[in-house]
Parts: sequence; C-alpha cells; structure tokens
Amino acid sequence: MLEMANEPERSTFSHAPLGGYQAGQRSITNRRGVSRFELMRRRERAALRNRPFIIGAIIFVLAVLAIPAYGFYRQYVEPPTEIAVKVEDSVYTRGDIVNYIRFFQRLSEDLGVPFELGTSAFEAMQTLQSNELAYHLAPRFGITVEQHEVDNQLESLLGFVADTTSDASMREHRSNVEETKKQFLNRIGLDEGVYRDFIRKGMFKERLRDELGKTLPRIQPQAEIYQIVLQDVSQATINRIERDLASGRTVGAIVLELSEDPNVQRTGGYIGWLPQGVRTDLDSILFGHKTNEDGSKGERVLALNTLSGGRYDEASRLWTAHIVSDFSEAREIADDHFDILANLEVDRYINEHRFEFDTAISLNSEVYDWINRQVRSNAIVPTATPESPFTSLEELNQ
Repeated sequence: MLEMANEPERSTFSHAPLGGYQAGQRSITNRRGVSRFELMRRRERAALRNRPFIIGAIIFVLAVLAIPAYGFYRQYVEPPTEIAVKVEDSVYTRGDIVNYIRFFQRLSEDLGVPFELGTSAFEAMQTLQSNELAYHLAPRFGITVEQHEVDNQLESLLGFVADTTSDASMREHRSNVEETKKQFLNRIGLDEGVYRDFIRKGMFKERLRDELGKTLPRIQPQAEIYQIVLQDVSQATINRIERDLASGRTVGAIVLELSEDPNVQRTGGYIGWLPQGVRTDLDSILFGHKTNEDGSKGERVLALNTLSGGRYDEASRLWTAHIVSDFSEAREIADDHFDILANLEVDRYINEHRFEFDTAISLNSEVYDWINRQVRSNAIVPTATPESPFTSLEELNQ
C-alpha cells in the first residue's frame, strides 16, 4: 500500500494519439497523424503532376492568340519590308516601291498631269534598279552629282525656273520654292532624304545617258514615212492605193484622201524622218535588205512609194500600213529622236554590264497586286528593312 501511495500518478493524456503536444514534433498542428512537412511534400508532388497540364493549357492559349497575330504580321507588317529590288548592298523594299510611285504620282497631280497607274509597279522596279546600276557605273565616266544640283532638279520638277535678274527676285524665288517644297512634303508624307535619293539616282542615269550619247553619230540613214489607216480594208482598196502610187501621185494626197485615221486632217498621215531604232517595230521593213542569190545584200525590204504589208489590230479594228516616200543615207537626227536613241543606248549599256553586279527583282502577281493596292489607298508605306537605302527613315509620316 505504501509503495502504491508513493508511485506518481500517471496522466490520462500522456499517450493520447491526437490533439495534444508530443515530444519530438516540430509542429503543434497535426492532421490525422500527418505532419505539416508531409502535407507540403504531398502538395508539391501534386503540383508536379499538374504542371504538364498547366503548361499545355498555356501553350494552347498562346497558339490560339498567335494565329490572328501571325495573320496581322503577314498581312500588314511583313509585306512592306520584303525586298523587291536589289543591286549589290542597296535594296528597295515593297514599301520603297510604293513610295517611289506615290512621289511621282503626286508630282504629276500638282502639275495637272493625269497619272496612269497601269504597269507602274513593274516600271518603278525597273527604273529603280536601272538608276542604281547607273549609279554604280557612273564612276567609270567620272560622273558626280552635287547636292545643289539635286536642289535644282527638284525645283524643276516642282515647276520652278530660277529668276536671277535681281537679289530681290532671287529671294522671292527661294521663298516660293521653300514654301512649295514644304507643302509638297506635307502632302506626300515622305522624309526629304527619301525623295532626294530618288532624284539623285535618276540624275546619275541621265548623266550616264548624256555621256553615252556623245558616242552616237548625229548623221545617220533615215526614211521618210507616211501612215495610212483603214477600217474596212479590201483588196480593191489596196489595189487602188498601189495604182495611185505607181502613177506618181504624191503619197500625202493619197493618204489624205483614203486614210480613216481621225487625225489625218491635222497630220496628213505624216510620221516624218525616222532613223533606225526609233520605231523598232518598223526597223525590219524600213532598214532591212533583201538577200540576192549570191548572198549579197539586195534592195531594201520596203522600196520607195510602195505600200507595206498591213497590220490589223483586233482591239481597234483598224488596218495600218506604211509608205516610204523618201530615203537618205546621211541626214541629221532630230533632237527628240536623238533623245530616244540615247535612252536606248544607256539601257543597252546598263544591260550589257548588269552581269557584273548582284541584282534581283522580286515581282509576281501577288507583289504586283499588293503594290497597286497600296498606291490606290493614297498612303505612304513605312519600311523597316535594315538593308534598305532608307534605313534611317523607318518612321515616316502617315
């Protein structure tokens, strides 16, 4: 009894499995015998199991959002920056082509000259590449273009002619030019550096043409040509023309009487003296020669006062023929015809040396349609291609 009385009283809570503090436990909170650390480990394992599903959901949402974003990029962002013309390190994007067309379109509008869109996309690409090639070829002829010469060319394009009769008139002229240029820049929305580059490269080609024109002879063989136009051509009409020519009747009188050209009363069907190259469609009959049996060159294909074989145009339903009234082996070329021949010569020279440069033109129906749509929208298109000649002009006024 004494021993039992001295034995300490045992707590009824010393072995309680739940709810109280237990020695060795770092947390006073248990969940059915599971420690807080174990709960955290379980949550981490659950998160790891769910992570692929969460990542998959995020990827799916991004993919859904990427579809319209990619469509917007393909339709509005990428096309203006795609390279359309390349010559060595100089490239022109689609946006550059649009801006080039718009520049000259607005010049034409300001001067009251109708601007025909037509094949302007193709012509603009060809012109920009040709001008760039001329720029690369110009040093061979010692050709340079100064900034003040670009200014003078722009003034000419804007319709100004310098008045140097007095200091006052010159100041007034400069004031008018600057104001007109400022208004023009505001209308076209182009940075000045862009259109100045357009003008400058074009001037290099003009000066290259002038240098090559010096090699062309001013005295060349030429044929004097008349044109006769008929709507309802018949063999009887052709026979009548040939009889009149054989009888010695003047070509002008025959054409004035029989030609159905609406302009015949004004022009008399007279085309004038033509050197070879001005009308390439007629060169073969005007300057070509028949071949004799021994292989030597014979008489010209189209003899004097002889009706040429006619050409029928399905669109206009007109039959056109030509008559050579005279021929000269040595005649001075008219200035307008000489300009045509000089243009042909510079094009020939550029094409002859084109292979020396890395060149490319990217033009198909999709590019052609895109450029024309932008031009019709009356908007200046910004470009952002690093290799563009207008890299510093990436943010253009809209």
